Amino acid sequence: MEEIAVRAETQEAERDVIVVVTLEGRSWLMNVRATPAEWQRLSEVPAADWRRRRAVRLGTVAGVDVWWHVSDDTLYMTLGEDGPESADVGLVLPVGVLRRILDEVAAARDESP
Repeated sequence: MEEIAVRAETQEAERDVIVVVTLEGRSWLMNVRATPAEWQRLSEVPAADWRRRRAVRLGTVAGVDVWWHVSDDTLYMTLGEDGPESADVGLVLPVGVLRRILDEVAAARDESP
């Protein structure tokens, strides 16, 4: 599997501070936006198994909801308004990327003003 870069940075939005997580492969890039409080829900993702119809809605990409779940040591991130079943686009990533996202989000929150 290709190397995946993970970065997070805090940005000031109109009303709230948001944390933007950038995931980047060799030929693709995805920016997921969410508030710091929403990012705390990342800890729920390992227990969200789509075989049991569980997914965590967390953040947006281009204004579309992102649904997160883990199955067979694989992280799934799907984009769509009605959940993973009707998603239009998705990423299938090693589950270790989830820990890297958690670490980057925590670091971004620590560095925010």
